[in-house]
Amino acid sequence: MAVLAVACTDPKTVPGPDPSSDTNATMVTWTDGKQAIQITCGMPGGCQNRALAMCKGNYTVLNMDNMPTRGDASAVRGRGTVVVRCAGA
Repeated sequence: MAVLAVACTDPKTVPGPDPSSDTNATMVTWTDGKQAIQITCGMPGGCQNRALAMCKGNYTVLNMDNMPTRGDASAVRGRGTVVVRCAGA
């Protein structure tokens, strides 16, 4: 008998796609000329969890667009996007 165990994984702490959290993070230059992290997400809480992981808990939201909420029609609405800057950056 084969047993398949699926471990719960934390969101990635580096830029790039993360299938476990349904997010993709990229480094961008914000309007003030400083680096920021743009995260796209499809699941409620996905962008926040990824921002927390990448910034080790401390970040400021620079922009938020189309954020998914529980029970909405994300297939119609599209993916959410947030731009954050880690505290101290």
